[in-house]
Parts: sequence; structure tokens; C-alpha cells
Amino acid sequence: MNDFPKGPRPVTPRGWVSLTLAGTAIGLAVAGPAAADTPLDGPERLWLAQGTEAGEGGEAGEAGTEASGDEVVDLLKDLGLIEGHLRAGVALYRAGLADQAAHHMKHPQDEIYDELSFHLADFGAEGFAEELTALATAVESGQPVEAVDAALAEVLKAIAGARGHANASDAEGARAMVAILRQAADEYGDGVKDGGVTELQEYQDAWGFLEAVRDQAAHMAGEEDAAKKTFGEKTLAALDTAREALPDVSPEGRTLGDASALHAAVATVELAAYQLR
Repeated sequence: MNDFPKGPRPVTPRGWVSLTLAGTAIGLAVAGPAAADTPLDGPERLWLAQGTEAGEGGEAGEAGTEASGDEVVDLLKDLGLIEGHLRAGVALYRAGLADQAAHHMKHPQDEIYDELSFHLADFGAEGFAEELTALATAVESGQPVEAVDAALAEVLKAIAGARGHANASDAEGARAMVAILRQAADEYGDGVKDGGVTELQEYQDAWGFLEAVRDQAAHMAGEEDAAKKTFGEKTLAALDTAREALPDVSPEGRTLGDASALHAAVATVELAAYQLR
């Protein structure tokens, strides 16, 4: 996880468009009249084309939901959600499940990235639409795993750069991690019933979100600062206890726990986060 240096942040707030509306309605709201005569390409085209599908699938958009009231926390949360989708997708690709992987490559563009791009601009951070498209293309065209891994590394590098522009405090970074874990618990509760997977994509989303938080926690656990190190270690321990619910990105044939394991992890990490205030 990147350090979260303290300091002034020159941010001009923007009004956030709700992403809980369905499919095409979101696309029209975000694209706006000024874009009506402009051909869409790249991630914008992919997002708009997939918008109705995402809405009809019954899965609400993740960005902008349960906003914390802190623009920095919300930005870090949305970056973490994108990272989680991509980590799940690449893990599936490595496992030979390319069709399932492709779904997660599109998710960031469908649900999060278009509105997030405005938020990135508020913080003076570079967008990473090209990197997202390159990764999606590598997966959809069946490129070697090494090429997909390299494309993921480029996206993660861009995400890290965007996090740096957030100029977040350690407490804000920890709050964002808690928010991502809470989203994971919600997704898991939707995707797993009575020990079995009923909505595979929801389960996989939850798995990816935990992996995104795990990576940040591992970085903090390696810090010299005692408070950050302790928080990172406690977060990793909490995620380890949740493995019974999320043992792998592809859990076919396994009996899983209920969402209580994830909610317990959320509570543990949230309590640990208070030590960073």
C-alpha cells in the first residue's frame, strides 16, 4: 500500500452522478449532451455497450454507493474496487477460466471507472482508461498469461499513482480499506446462500476485494512506523480468518461459510483503524 502523506489537498468537488440507476440511463447521464455527436471508443464504448446488461443483471453499481462524506476515502475505495475486480479476473484467467475472467475485466468500466474519471481529475490524477482497455483486450483475445500479468501490472501501477494524488492520511487509507471489506461482505451475502454459491460473480467480486485489501495491508505490515505496522498485521490476520468463506476465486464443490466471517473481519479491521486516528 502506498504511504498516505498528510498535507493540503487542492480539490474542487464535483457533483457525483448516482451509479445505482440501471444501464443505459447511467450512460446517458454521464455522457451528456455535449458527447452526443462524438463517436465513443475504448472503455467508454465498452462501458456504454455493457451498461444495459449490467443493469438487467440486477447488480447495482458500486461506485458512489454509501459515500463516506470524505472525498479521499471515497476515491481510495473506488480505486480498491477496481483493483479487486481486476485481481479476480486475472486469477480466473490464470485458472483457465477465460470466459469468467472477461466479465471482471469489463466490470470496472461498467460500474466504476466512467464516474471515477471525473473524481481523478479533481485530484489532478491521471486516468487509466488505456491501461484498463489493454488488460481487457489481453484477456478477451486469449493472450498468454504472462502478457495478461504484465497488463495487470500496468493498471496497478496507474492505480498506485492515483492513490498517491489522493494525499491521504493513514486513517483515511484505513477507512477506505474498511469500506472495501464492507462491500465484499455485502457481495458475499448476495452470492452465497446456505454454504453454496448462488451468484458466482458476486462471490468472485468479494474474493477480489479482499485480495486488494490484503495487498495494501501487507505493505503496511512491512512499514517501520509502529502504528501502521500493527494495523497491517491485524488486518492480515483478520483476512486469514475469513479464508473459510473465500478459500479461492473458483470455489466449485466446496461448502462455504456464511457472511458472518467477513463481517467479523470488517469489525476487526475497523477497530484497528481507530488506532491510526
